[in-house]
Amino acid sequence: MNDLFATIYESLFNLYDPQFGLIFNTLYDSGGYTLLGLTFVLVPLILFAAFYYLWKSPYGKFRHWFLWLIIASLLTGGISWGISNNEIFLSNNQDLIDALAYPESGYEEFAKTLPFEYALFNGLLGIVVGFIYSLILKQFSKIQIHLPF
Repeated sequence: MNDLFATIYESLFNLYDPQFGLIFNTLYDSGGYTLLGLTFVLVPLILFAAFYYLWKSPYGKFRHWFLWLIIASLLTGGISWGISNNEIFLSNNQDLIDALAYPESGYEEFAKTLPFEYALFNGLLGIVVGFIYSLILKQFSKIQIHLPF
């Protein structure tokens, strides 16, 4: 799974910069990509399963569903920011710690932008995945069968 998610982030979203490869190697070696990937897959699934199967109000409107989608996106982004921030700045990789501590290397400045970028991309992926989960889960719901659309 680590390879799949690393490919998504490094190639598809073009986050990889070979000049700062130590950061990306650390994320890969520590399993950070797997944690980030599971975040955008599982958080919307759990939230939309709760929306379709635990929320018993038959009067759910499109705005309720849309708010739930925004909450799923924000929560996914927030968790992703925390994961990537911890994986980079609280790493056990001594080489990365040294590179971050050396101001002329540019590692710290580059590394400070990465958690936000991972959070942004995961938040957007959370919206897409959440919408797909909605289309699937509404078919099996007995209450919210009319949402979305």
